[in-house]
Amino acid sequence: MTGQSTAASSPDPALGDAFRLAMRNVASAVYLITAHGPEGDVGMTATAACSLSFDPFSVLICVNRSASMFRTLDATRRFVLNVLSADDAAIAAAFGSPAGRDDRFGKGDWYQLEGMPALRSSLASIACHIADTKDFGTHRIFVGQVDQVDNRDGQAELLYCQGAFRQLAPLV
Repeated sequence: MTGQSTAASSPDPALGDAFRLAMRNVASAVYLITAHGPEGDVGMTATAACSLSFDPFSVLICVNRSASMFRTLDATRRFVLNVLSADDAAIAAAFGSPAGRDDRFGKGDWYQLEGMPALRSSLASIACHIADTKDFGTHRIFVGQVDQVDNRDGQAELLYCQGAFRQLAPLV
Protein backbone atom coordinates (compact mmCIF):
# COMPACT_ATOMS: atom_id res chain seq x y z
CA MET A 1 0.00 0.00 0.00
CA THR A 2 2.90 2.38 0.57
CA GLY A 3 3.20 4.79 -2.32
CA GLN A 4 2.13 7.97 -4.02
CA SER A 5 -1.24 8.77 -5.56
CA THR A 6 -1.54 9.17 -9.30
CA ALA A 7 -4.98 10.82 -9.05
CA ALA A 8 -5.20 14.44 -10.15
CA SER A 9 -7.44 16.87 -8.30
CA SER A 10 -10.56 18.00 -10.13
CA PRO A 11 -10.34 21.49 -11.64
CA ASP A 12 -14.16 21.72 -11.75
CA PRO A 13 -15.37 23.93 -8.83
CA ALA A 14 -19.00 22.88 -9.38
CA LEU A 15 -18.04 19.23 -8.93
CA GLY A 16 -16.17 20.14 -5.73
CA ASP A 17 -19.19 22.00 -4.34
CA ALA A 18 -21.52 19.11 -5.21
CA PHE A 19 -19.17 16.56 -3.62
CA ARG A 20 -18.84 18.62 -0.40
CA LEU A 21 -22.64 18.96 -0.21
CA ALA A 22 -23.14 15.22 -0.75
CA MET A 23 -20.59 14.27 1.93
CA ARG A 24 -22.07 16.81 4.38
CA ASN A 25 -25.21 14.62 4.47
CA VAL A 26 -23.30 11.50 5.56
CA ALA A 27 -23.32 10.97 9.32
CA SER A 28 -19.82 10.06 10.47
CA ALA A 29 -18.50 8.83 13.79
CA VAL A 30 -16.24 11.35 15.53
CA TYR A 31 -12.82 10.27 16.78
CA LEU A 32 -9.97 11.95 18.57
CA ILE A 33 -6.59 10.84 17.27
CA THR A 34 -3.82 11.39 19.83
CA ALA A 35 -0.09 10.75 19.89
CA HIS A 36 3.05 11.67 21.81
CA GLY A 37 6.16 12.99 20.12
CA PRO A 38 9.16 15.23 20.69
CA GLU A 39 6.89 18.30 21.00
CA GLY A 40 4.70 16.54 23.59
CA ASP A 41 1.12 15.36 23.35
CA VAL A 42 -0.76 16.15 20.12
CA GLY A 43 -4.28 15.44 18.97
CA MET A 44 -6.91 16.16 16.37
CA THR A 45 -10.61 15.53 15.83
CA ALA A 46 -11.33 13.29 12.85
CA THR A 47 -14.19 11.59 11.04
CA ALA A 48 -12.00 9.83 8.47
CA ALA A 49 -11.30 6.66 10.46
CA CYS A 50 -12.70 3.13 10.55
CA SER A 51 -11.97 -0.49 11.36
CA LEU A 52 -10.07 -2.22 8.57
CA SER A 53 -9.41 -5.87 9.38
CA PHE A 54 -9.80 -8.48 12.08
CA ASP A 55 -6.74 -10.40 10.87
CA PRO A 56 -4.62 -8.62 11.83
CA PHE A 57 -6.71 -6.31 14.04
CA SER A 58 -6.35 -2.92 12.38
CA VAL A 59 -7.89 0.49 11.77
CA LEU A 60 -7.21 3.20 9.25
CA ILE A 61 -7.05 6.94 9.75
CA CYS A 62 -6.75 9.63 7.09
CA VAL A 63 -4.79 12.77 7.99
CA ASN A 64 -4.15 15.86 5.90
CA ARG A 65 -0.42 16.18 5.34
CA SER A 66 -0.69 19.87 6.33
CA ALA A 67 -2.26 19.01 9.73
CA SER A 68 -0.19 20.02 12.75
CA MET A 69 0.07 16.46 14.10
CA PHE A 70 1.06 14.88 10.77
CA ARG A 71 4.80 15.16 11.55
CA THR A 72 4.32 13.37 14.89
CA LEU A 73 2.43 10.46 13.30
CA ASP A 74 5.00 10.19 10.55
CA ALA A 75 7.92 10.27 13.00
CA THR A 76 6.62 8.14 15.91
CA ARG A 77 4.54 5.67 13.85
CA ARG A 78 2.07 5.31 16.77
CA PHE A 79 -1.33 6.75 17.74
CA VAL A 80 -4.43 6.24 19.87
CA LEU A 81 -7.85 6.28 18.22
CA ASN A 82 -10.37 7.50 20.83
CA VAL A 83 -14.00 6.69 19.92
CA LEU A 84 -15.86 9.72 21.26
CA SER A 85 -19.16 9.56 23.13
CA ALA A 86 -21.96 12.10 22.76
CA ASP A 87 -20.73 13.63 26.03
CA ASP A 88 -17.36 14.47 24.39
CA ALA A 89 -18.70 17.12 21.95
CA ALA A 90 -16.93 20.02 23.71
CA ILE A 91 -13.59 18.19 23.61
CA ALA A 92 -14.12 17.31 19.93
CA ALA A 93 -14.78 20.99 19.20
CA ALA A 94 -11.66 22.07 21.11
CA PHE A 95 -9.42 19.64 19.22
CA GLY A 96 -11.07 20.54 15.90
CA SER A 97 -10.25 24.24 16.19
CA PRO A 98 -6.85 25.96 15.85
CA ALA A 99 -7.84 28.30 18.69
CA GLY A 100 -6.68 27.15 22.11
CA ARG A 101 -4.23 24.61 20.68
CA ASP A 102 -1.96 24.94 23.75
CA ASP A 103 -4.75 24.11 26.23
CA ARG A 104 -6.42 21.17 24.49
CA PHE A 105 -5.20 18.55 26.95
CA GLY A 106 -6.29 20.80 29.85
CA LYS A 107 -9.86 19.68 29.12
CA GLY A 108 -11.02 16.16 29.88
CA ASP A 109 -9.68 13.30 31.97
CA TRP A 110 -6.54 11.84 30.36
CA TYR A 111 -4.41 8.79 31.08
CA GLN A 112 -1.49 7.07 29.35
CA LEU A 113 -2.12 4.14 27.01
CA GLU A 114 1.07 2.67 25.56
CA GLY A 115 2.78 5.99 26.42
CA MET A 116 0.21 8.12 24.55
CA PRO A 117 -2.71 10.24 25.79
CA ALA A 118 -6.10 8.50 25.95
CA LEU A 119 -9.41 10.12 26.89
CA ARG A 120 -11.09 8.36 29.81
CA SER A 121 -14.61 9.56 28.84
CA SER A 122 -14.40 8.09 25.31
CA LEU A 123 -16.25 4.87 24.54
CA ALA A 124 -12.97 3.19 23.59
CA SER A 125 -9.29 3.99 23.20
CA ILE A 126 -7.36 1.93 20.67
CA ALA A 127 -3.55 2.09 20.74
CA CYS A 128 -1.90 1.28 17.40
CA HIS A 129 1.44 1.17 15.64
CA ILE A 130 1.51 2.23 12.01
CA ALA A 131 1.88 -0.82 9.78
CA ASP A 132 1.47 0.86 6.39
CA THR A 133 0.74 4.17 4.67
CA LYS A 134 -0.59 5.46 1.37
CA ASP A 135 -0.54 9.04 0.10
CA PHE A 136 -3.60 10.14 -1.82
CA GLY A 137 -4.33 13.74 -2.80
CA THR A 138 -3.85 16.01 0.20
CA HIS A 139 -3.97 13.17 2.75
CA ARG A 140 -2.01 10.19 4.00
CA ILE A 141 -3.84 7.01 4.92
CA PHE A 142 -2.27 5.39 7.99
CA VAL A 143 -3.02 1.73 8.69
CA GLY A 144 -2.77 1.17 12.42
CA GLN A 145 -2.26 -2.34 13.72
CA VAL A 146 -3.95 -2.64 17.12
CA ASP A 147 -1.70 -3.11 20.16
CA GLN A 148 -4.19 -2.51 22.99
CA VAL A 149 -7.89 -1.64 23.42
CA ASP A 150 -9.62 -0.08 26.44
CA ASN A 151 -13.44 -0.30 26.19
CA ARG A 152 -15.69 1.64 28.54
CA ASP A 153 -19.41 1.78 29.23
CA GLY A 154 -21.02 4.88 27.84
CA GLN A 155 -23.85 6.52 26.03
CA ALA A 156 -24.26 6.96 22.30
CA GLU A 157 -21.33 7.55 20.00
CA LEU A 158 -20.72 11.15 18.87
CA LEU A 159 -21.64 11.76 15.23
CA TYR A 160 -21.07 14.65 12.81
CA CYS A 161 -23.60 15.46 10.09
CA GLN A 162 -24.70 18.59 8.23
CA GLY A 163 -22.11 20.72 10.01
CA ALA A 164 -23.09 19.82 13.59
CA PHE A 165 -22.37 17.25 16.27
CA ARG A 166 -25.24 14.79 16.77
CA GLN A 167 -26.00 11.54 18.51
CA LEU A 168 -27.74 8.41 17.39
CA ALA A 169 -31.38 8.02 18.44
CA PRO A 170 -33.69 5.05 17.91
CA LEU A 171 -36.22 5.42 15.08
CA VAL A 172 -39.04 3.81 17.04
